[in-house]
Amino acid sequence: MTAKFAMVIAPASTPAAPQRDNDEAAQIAARVASGPGFWTEWLAELGRQGLLEDLLAGDVIARALREAPTGHKYDRVLTAKMTVVCVLVACLFPGAGYDTVLATAFGLPGLKHRPGAGTPTGPALSQARKLLGEQVMQRLFELDAAVADADLGIGLLWKGLEVTAIDGTTMELARNGVLDGEFGVPAAGARPLLRVTAHVRTATFRWIGAAAGGYHDGENALADQLEDSFRPGILNLADRGFFSMHRWIRFSGTGADLAWRIKNGAKSVPLKTLKTLPDGSELVMLRESDGMRTRRRKETGSPRAERLPDTTARLVTFTITTATRSGRTKTTVMRVLTTLLDHQAYPARDIAVLYAERWQIEIAFLHLKRTVRGSRRPLRGQSPDLARQEARALLLIHNITATAAARAAGSAGLDPGLIPFTAVLGLIRSHVAADTCGPDASGHPAGPPPNDEPGTPKKSPTPSTSQSRISRNGTQHRKLKGSARCPHRIHSPPPQLRIGVLGGVTGVRDPARGVYGGAGMGGIHGLPARASWMAVRTWAPCLAAVDM
Repeated sequence: MTAKFAMVIAPASTPAAPQRDNDEAAQIAARVASGPGFWTEWLAELGRQGLLEDLLAGDVIARALREAPTGHKYDRVLTAKMTVVCVLVACLFPGAGYDTVLATAFGLPGLKHRPGAGTPTGPALSQARKLLGEQVMQRLFELDAAVADADLGIGLLWKGLEVTAIDGTTMELARNGVLDGEFGVPAAGARPLLRVTAHVRTATFRWIGAAAGGYHDGENALADQLEDSFRPGILNLADRGFFSMHRWIRFSGTGADLAWRIKNGAKSVPLKTLKTLPDGSELVMLRESDGMRTRRRKETGSPRAERLPDTTARLVTFTITTATRSGRTKTTVMRVLTTLLDHQAYPARDIAVLYAERWQIEIAFLHLKRTVRGSRRPLRGQSPDLARQEARALLLIHNITATAAARAAGSAGLDPGLIPFTAVLGLIRSHVAADTCGPDASGHPAGPPPNDEPGTPKKSPTPSTSQSRISRNGTQHRKLKGSARCPHRIHSPPPQLRIGVLGGVTGVRDPARGVYGGAGMGGIHGLPARASWMAVRTWAPCLAAVDM
């Protein structure tokens, strides 16, 4: 199955460069002279939400700020909410400096600022991030991720179950002794690494939960923190390194179903076959061995812990043969343990085919690390709290993009994997950069913040005394030519985020804007492999095609 992917692009909502003061004054005078009927819609436009808030689930920013503590105690220009928005913009444009990030964030619609306040500088944002801490961003991610695909009208089910997968990956951090000591390094001279074990919805690539730790923290230990993200209606897939009797009993006790690969060694998982079923699978009894109990006692610090109760499960064994272009073949025996005991409702062959969906989490990690963050680009945070804060924000930006792609796929009746993630992310970036209500604080023409080559982001330069002022609470601000907010910029509201799939149309070309590309990969629920690369050319920095 192949599909052509195209974006129908509407004109930009803002001009390519900031208007001069005289032009703005003339436009305002003409608007006022025309009477209220001509500028009522413009006034309503000033209060609308920006795209980032529209794409988040409900009013999650306000909820996260209410439920998680912050260090913001004064009426600063960089309030807790504004700092959250800046962190998200910084992760949306990981190659942009702090001054560019601030100019973009403070130009977004729907954000209220103190009259006459200027746009803060990079050092002020660094301080505000420290005050925000990691808990707000963690809670924000949890609230957004908790919204099920079904509640958004997106996603696919396998025999009535939502298929998910768990696995782990690492992210590079900045080089400094504090991060080295907190997170650990893989080898002398290497960058410290932050390890993430995550839980993803395989149909839409949306994260449902994530746990962050250091390089030397095992994936299994972090996976134990994901238990709360399991619930009835979920069928979870996991690789062979995640199985333990204790974890199996706890996670299945949430009501979720499991289909976890186990090692092939006879002693790796002590089990006894109770019955061979007609489809070739086996009904087995799991029993915790003495070695497994000793290891669990050591890990939990309970030297007198009792043996876990025997548990009934079903074992599906199958072989996979792969062939290379040179003609070499390799056969692998796979053993998948599952809580789905009904062989008629869930045949062994169907479970064997479904297990390939576990690889969708590898694609999600590829999107997160290469497409959203950028290859070999370390996180900006210079402290453990800021590194974890940024990791959560990256996961949130990934979820925002995956949600937009899945909604478009649902509107078109397609597998979400056929919508290019790269194209959707590029168009969201263009829309956010274009959907600003004020001139850039730096005086540069409006447009997307630059994504520099991979490497450590440059620090924002500190303005001279003549260019900045220090407020009573110690926050440094850069003076603007005109207001930092919308009242002096006249423009029409940008179109809603729209993404469409049109048969036989590959896109339209605009030499001024360049090309956004995307890929469809993998295979899901009986559909053929997502194999076609598709290029999407944008007509202007705004989005279009199927209403969200």
